[in-house]
Amino acid sequence: MLNEGVLVIGGGVAGMQAAIDIAASGREVVLIEKDKNLGGHVKEYGALFPDLTEGASLVGQKVRVIKSNPKITVLLGTEVSKLQKVDGLIKANYSNTGNPKEKIFSAAVIATGFENFDGKKYGEYGYGRFPGVITGIDFEHQEEAVLKKPIQTAVFIKCVGSRDRSKGMPYCSKICCMYTAKQALELKKAQPKAQVYVFYMDIRSNFKNGEEFVRGVMENQHVKYIRGRVGKVIPTNGRLLIRAEDTLMGVPLELEADLVVLATAMVPSPNTPELVTQVGGNLDNNGFIMPIPMTESENPMSLTEGVFYAGACGFPCDVKDALNQGSAAAAGVLSYLQSNRGAAK
Repeated sequence: MLNEGVLVIGGGVAGMQAAIDIAASGREVVLIEKDKNLGGHVKEYGALFPDLTEGASLVGQKVRVIKSNPKITVLLGTEVSKLQKVDGLIKANYSNTGNPKEKIFSAAVIATGFENFDGKKYGEYGYGRFPGVITGIDFEHQEEAVLKKPIQTAVFIKCVGSRDRSKGMPYCSKICCMYTAKQALELKKAQPKAQVYVFYMDIRSNFKNGEEFVRGVMENQHVKYIRGRVGKVIPTNGRLLIRAEDTLMGVPLELEADLVVLATAMVPSPNTPELVTQVGGNLDNNGFIMPIPMTESENPMSLTEGVFYAGACGFPCDVKDALNQGSAAAAGVLSYLQSNRGAAK
């Protein structure tokens, strides 16, 4: 079998970073992305915490690096249907518009990203039925249009699908607290007179200066954080009636809003489990990738011998973590190949 370099599955920021780092060593990389463009979810994000760089700007910079490197072949609109380990190499079957192909690689990186939890599963909030109820991801995709509409009152509801074993997922999605604070800030900057409320279970600012950022939104922008759960959203006279409970004060609340934003969970991409099991890897109870124990591999992004992973296919992470994991996976690939356990360049 011929060695055809390294395969990277997924063209989001983690996959792009892995491809860039591997190709910088002089190795050939094939980067496969199922969508028509690179960048994953991030290309449609607005300002990213902590430096508020635009998502499209970050993606554009990575795409330019990829296009300038002849060692990287990008296959868009392409899906990998099968991944196998054969004689120490990786065999991939993939297709574009029904044109099946098969290729051999010396190593692979799975960076298949995540999907957004379906807010419609919380019928009491009216997502998909009531105008004015959107998700945080919708806010990112449609930010300019959202902020142009007159808003007297906005309500953000956190942990929709996260930390909820009955309807959603048991884990924290990590990024929701920060992007909710950022969106509340952007709304207040666009419409200073708007009243903004954030209903939360806990505030988890898992970033350097994250706590200060959230506190600044509360104190400087006068965004009111209420610890409690929203029970129901009801359309009333062209607005949205919010019924909730302030669990710190132990009192029920009602308020009317023009905009309700649901901070929905990050969940595994549906195509990840099959690829992982095909190469002998493991998944956790939620469908995210489980790495090899550190006693068996020095690289934290190692899935099985010769196969690595990066980004939110392993667990919810922010953009910075996804980039770092892409670089870590690339380092794992290069170490693996240089150790003579993989095929020669």
